Amino acid sequence: MAHARRATPADADLDPGLFDRDAQQSEAWLAWSDRTAIDARIDTLFTETLPRLESIRGSDGRPPLDDRFTAAAFDWIVSLVDTAVLDEDGRHKPENNDLADQFITYIGEWMVRRVEGIWFNSPEDGAPIFDGFGPAIGYRWSQESPNDLLALLFMMAVSADDSPYGYFVDLLHGRALPFAEERDRPDLKAEMFAY
Repeated sequence: MAHARRATPADADLDPGLFDRDAQQSEAWLAWSDRTAIDARIDTLFTETLPRLESIRGSDGRPPLDDRFTAAAFDWIVSLVDTAVLDEDGRHKPENNDLADQFITYIGEWMVRRVEGIWFNSPEDGAPIFDGFGPAIGYRWSQESPNDLLALLFMMAVSADDSPYGYFVDLLHGRALPFAEERDRPDLKAEMFAY
């Protein structure tokens, strides 16, 4: 399976009526969504950020991370978002946008690898984390599944009164379970209910 699938100007069906063909070729977007750049951010998340967060919050519930893209790994990783990017008052700290970037990259790449998501640029939907581009995931397998404008979802999650964890677990279930049904993947469905 190819990973880090990135939309081209011809992929307008991912976001009918709103897809910005030119934005898919912007220099900033192409640099951010490059396979090497995505891998580097995910490696930094796993080798630097998660160990540091674990030292602050502990390792309760930490699954084996041999496979970084299991449902259990996703669940544990998104449980650390609040520790990474919120201040003592529960507000997003803009100086932690680099950490937000790592989590957004991981969440999007999980959707690419596990439920056939496709990265695309929604440039109006990147602020306040990104300038000039907005990472989004589209799904060809279902016209009923909305696109995920990841910076907006991230900001909604970290700005809510509740923990951001619930937003991301809902996102995971909202994409993985319909995909498992659509593609007849009982293994993925079982994985979703196993953790």
